[in-house]
Amino acid sequence: MNVRCTRPEPEIRRNERSLKAVNPQLIDGDGLLLSALLPLGGGVSILCEAYFDESGSHKDAPFLCLAGLLFKKSDAIKLGHEWRKVLRWKKLPYFHMVDCAHGNGPFANLSKAERVDVAWRMIEIIKTRAIQALAVTIDNSDFASVMAEYPAAGRVYKTSYSFCTHTVLAGVRSWLQVNPKVARVAYIFEQGHASATQSLKIMNRLFKAPEKRAQYRPSSWAFIEKQDSCALQAADLLAWQWYTDKRHQIEGRPRRKDCENLLQLHYNVGHLDRASLVAIVRDGPLMSSIMDARPLLPLPNGLFRKIG
Repeated sequence: MNVRCTRPEPEIRRNERSLKAVNPQLIDGDGLLLSALLPLGGGVSILCEAYFDESGSHKDAPFLCLAGLLFKKSDAIKLGHEWRKVLRWKKLPYFHMVDCAHGNGPFANLSKAERVDVAWRMIEIIKTRAIQALAVTIDNSDFASVMAEYPAAGRVYKTSYSFCTHTVLAGVRSWLQVNPKVARVAYIFEQGHASATQSLKIMNRLFKAPEKRAQYRPSSWAFIEKQDSCALQAADLLAWQWYTDKRHQIEGRPRRKDCENLLQLHYNVGHLDRASLVAIVRDGPLMSSIMDARPLLPLPNGLFRKIG
């Protein structure tokens, strides 16, 4: 497979140093992590990338959403080309769903109709290029009370973000179980969350043992700036939509039309309330899972999509 790489922009070159501190890799023009094509079972294997972003991390948010998209590496690169065409068309430096929805930041000069058009075009690109979506929401007050009740777990998961990180990683692992031809996955999160260091420690521990590396198949794991990756901006769109949809459910409001369109994509989701958190912490092997690098409960909601 031939991959056409553009020349990295200066800000991506600067970011390369922080990425290499996590796991040395090369970076292409989209900030994508490059890795070698590995044989599996005598045939050509598949390289994939998982991009994650959060929504609801602002102060006093009732719950947090961490959501991600899985791509074949080749499709992540194609998404980047198509994504940038839309950005250039409307003279946008990047895509940020909350700004697009409310007309803030670089979207302030666009009419509501133009912003709706941009979001729908980006959703169509995601539906064409992504394999599937993963998302988990967690009630922040329930999380705080359960961690206070079970301090051993609270010492590992200091925030709901780090707990959700472990959960979505388990979702990728479950997806990999039905996709044995996928040789490696790059796990990429948006840089900047206050709990990123905790989440990085979880990934380092999960990916340390050789038998667990065989299950998670990581080629790399890192936090990068959203502006450096179109696929990460796509994950931002998903996270905002799923967070908003959950809020609408709580408020008894209907689902947004653009969210209905986005959810034509194959997706697996889960919500962690007090009952489910207690079940994991008290009844599940949470602490031994951390020590032995076993996954938490995988995301529910149906079968994971199998690719050829």
